[in-house]
Amino acid sequence: MLNKILGLLLVAVCSCGGSNNEPAMTQTGEWQGLVDHEWTIPAGEEEYYCVRKTVDKDMYLSSFRAISPLGTHHTVLTAGTPNGPDGVTVCNGLTNESMMIYGSGVDTNPIQLPDGVAVKIEAGQQLLLNLHLFNTNDAEALSGTSGIEIKEVPEAEVGDLAEGILAGALNLTIPAEQVSTSVGHCTMNGDVTLLSVAPHMHQMGTHMKVVIEDPNGDIVIHDNAYDFFEQKIFTLDTPLELAQGTKVRVECTYNNNTQNDVGFGDSSGEEMCFAGLLRYPALGGDFNTIVCSDELL
Repeated sequence: MLNKILGLLLVAVCSCGGSNNEPAMTQTGEWQGLVDHEWTIPAGEEEYYCVRKTVDKDMYLSSFRAISPLGTHHTVLTAGTPNGPDGVTVCNGLTNESMMIYGSGVDTNPIQLPDGVAVKIEAGQQLLLNLHLFNTNDAEALSGTSGIEIKEVPEAEVGDLAEGILAGALNLTIPAEQVSTSVGHCTMNGDVTLLSVAPHMHQMGTHMKVVIEDPNGDIVIHDNAYDFFEQKIFTLDTPLELAQGTKVRVECTYNNNTQNDVGFGDSSGEEMCFAGLLRYPALGGDFNTIVCSDELL
């Protein structure tokens, strides 16, 4: 079930010069490709591709930049123990590994971690890029190359390892012909520092509010309108220290103008309620820490 949940996400990685899935030979600190896929999707079709690549060295990633041309619904980059040959296969949204690295939606902006903080990929781990493509054009095929670029930093410059988690609601029912709000909670499983928030809903989403439930008074870290076609990452002005046990509340507002109730799912016609949170230190573990929802407890 937990593997399925992450598979239904947004919610990556690209070498812009081609599709051979080999990293660009660039100097430390420059943008470089990690893994990508060049694709063509027929008119009106929806497809998933999985791109696997085993890395041969430890990598410390300080920045991420999505490459998502028209037709890219979302990209999810995970890593884990190799479980198949490197290369490209047709797959589905359920295919992901245990360590979430980065995800992007439509028009996601680049993000740079603070000095001394990085995401680590270990030598011998296999990257898995899950790419969801959706061509809404009924007349013409679309083509492109989708993924994410990264910047590396030397291990000597890294003091803290970061990770991404997803806070929100899984048991969604969006009532027909109504404006409604769904609420989810996530409990921090250790002392962490929060760096950014990335709202993710689908086409019915109109507003998201993310609140830290503090005994001394709630702290609102995000309270803005939501646009499916501009899925931004918002860096906190000041990193926020959260103690173990702190709850994060995610409030997702939808406008369902159809005649049918809508539930949780990865299709644009279904819905999600997730705030992607970037935090350090990386606490690791299984999908319970990656998909952080009290509905899993």
